[in-house]
Amino acid sequence: MQIEFEHDYQQKVMTQRFLAGSSLTEPAAVQAWRAQWMKELSSWHSPYKVLVDCSELSVAPIPEVAKALELMVKFFNGFFLRKIVGFGFRPDVGLEQLPFPVTVTAEEAAVELGIRAPKERVATDFRSTIQLQNHFQQHSIELSFSEPVVISTKEQVQVLRSKLMNNLMQWHSKWSLIVDCANLEVTSDVGGEFERMVTVMRGFFMKHVVGYSPRGPKESYPFPVFRARHRAVAEIEGEGNFSGDEANCRSRKT
Repeated sequence: MQIEFEHDYQQKVMTQRFLAGSSLTEPAAVQAWRAQWMKELSSWHSPYKVLVDCSELSVAPIPEVAKALELMVKFFNGFFLRKIVGFGFRPDVGLEQLPFPVTVTAEEAAVELGIRAPKERVATDFRSTIQLQNHFQQHSIELSFSEPVVISTKEQVQVLRSKLMNNLMQWHSKWSLIVDCANLEVTSDVGGEFERMVTVMRGFFMKHVVGYSPRGPKESYPFPVFRARHRAVAEIEGEGNFSGDEANCRSRKT
């Protein structure tokens, strides 16, 4: 069972999305959900609400499963969970056994939670391909993409900017952006929009933006790109170029 998590620190909402084929058929499956949820709480430091996409979820009509679900929600209530609502209700898949309301649409669930409705996904779910990893000790955010993407529209740049801004709610110091370009291409017609996004980020204490492992020509990216990650990291750390015998330096990703 796989669950995607997305955090909106501004609205204080955690979105959980069950992927295709997800099913709660035994208490152990509920425990797996609880473990994944608990892991995501490491980035939260305030009360929050949960929006659950149940469109691909089914629940077996087993009393032990229902009991485990009830205990799980009670457990998270003790960890500052304020409210939980699901959407994607279908008949005959057992969703009525969940210990929280499940509406048909995301808009109805947002009203129930008292939040703004989720925005429509852009460019075939482009937003869900964006992955951000915070390296607080190194004062950097690493941006990567879970599958090949081509940023070619203003809307895509706006989605990327929105996700970066949301992630910055966790930051209280200067930072640099490191971009893994292995799955990224950027067309020339969005270069200006990308530069505007970078200008905005600099207003929020971003120092540098560099990339590595280019999928396309290095000249096509609106920021400096290096072949190896440790070269990109060295650039933002001000260490300059490495010689061949320093290839396994401390800056190399482990």
